[in-house]
Amino acid sequence: MEETAEADAESVEGASPSISLRVTAMASGGEGVGRLEDGRVVFVDGGLPGDHVLLEDLKTRKKLARARIGRLLESSPDRVEPRCPHFGTCGGCQWQHFRYEGQLAAKGRMVRDALERIGGLALSRDIEIEGSPDPYGYRARARLVESPGGLGYRIRGSREALTIEECPVLLATAQDGLAELLRSVAIDRASEPDADREKSSRPKAGKRRSPKEWIVSAGTQGPAIVQEAPGKSERKRRERFERKSIVIEVLGEELRVSSMSFMQSNALLWGALAENVRRECLAETEPASSPDESERPQRFVELYAGIGFFTIALARQGLSGVAIESDRSALSDLEFNLSARGLSKQVEIVRGRVESRRDLGKRLSKSDLLLVDPPRIGLETQVRDAIASDGPARLVYVSCDPATLARDLRGFAAAGYKLSSILAMDLFPQTPHVEVIARLDR
Repeated sequence: MEETAEADAESVEGASPSISLRVTAMASGGEGVGRLEDGRVVFVDGGLPGDHVLLEDLKTRKKLARARIGRLLESSPDRVEPRCPHFGTCGGCQWQHFRYEGQLAAKGRMVRDALERIGGLALSRDIEIEGSPDPYGYRARARLVESPGGLGYRIRGSREALTIEECPVLLATAQDGLAELLRSVAIDRASEPDADREKSSRPKAGKRRSPKEWIVSAGTQGPAIVQEAPGKSERKRRERFERKSIVIEVLGEELRVSSMSFMQSNALLWGALAENVRRECLAETEPASSPDESERPQRFVELYAGIGFFTIALARQGLSGVAIESDRSALSDLEFNLSARGLSKQVEIVRGRVESRRDLGKRLSKSDLLLVDPPRIGLETQVRDAIASDGPARLVYVSCDPATLARDLRGFAAAGYKLSSILAMDLFPQTPHVEVIARLDR
């Protein structure tokens, strides 16, 4: 269920202890959802399906409202004790109070709701979702912020940092990296003269001082690496920063990932994600109207290829093609990973933004498989138009946002693509985020 009335005027009713509500569903943003007596939808922060609550801080609009839980009258059967003492304050996890089986069911419903309501698709069955082998201890990368009190994550809804010492969703090796970073920061501060420490923590007049940020990355084996993240003004000069990298194992391949390159964060599902995408790329069309149509793809185009997480798996199956990427760090890793496996001649690397490629349509028309793994905003209009006009017989779309996926699929359906399969994967336990793999055939 999505919020659709952002432009409506907002009024504040304040604390409303007399208004009770039964939470019946989960919204895509992670809040519980119920209805007032007048039919208006209420998004309840921290609410879970089955909760009976008294509302607090009720803010109403013409068609919907938002509120917090003032008092819990009856708990949802899916409500559990959060593992982290910072839950509710830390901006990282929203669902540690939600039993994991309930999280999976809610994410499946979110995906189906988006595809039907936004995408206009008629689905005959529930969405299959693959859970994480462990809903804790899965995350291989974390971004941390220095604060006057120490080091931690951003506070929920704030730019300020919350000091932490442990994070239960981190891999054990990533937690070790965090501990080492905490010790290093503490030593540096202890050796800094009091006057300098006070001066450095005080923002300059008329200018907000950006806090120092760090990236902790853990691979399949060996210790985690810690890298200072470049500030906004330095992102175009990343070559100034020492290149550090880890190695992750994906389907028997050891891939280099630099700390500045994007990588899928759930280390427990690296292999399953790559295998699911490879399977959908190579699946036979059913039913095939001719022998030629049943043949698997031979030439692919991959948009937003990153470090080659999916590219290597396709090339190992004998496919040749084009991998398009714009990030310098990811391009360096992609080139290294292909070269180290003798696949450089099989896959052409195209540097630059997908959205700026004037030859995109021509490249698409010469392929029989298109694989896309765009950022959360989905595909931009010009890319969607090129795919609709010149896209190959098969399109496999990997998405981290069901709403933008559904929007894009609606346009592809109008261009003659049919949804052949849909699979959700829980790469982000303890949050409302979900990864979706959709296969479309023309």
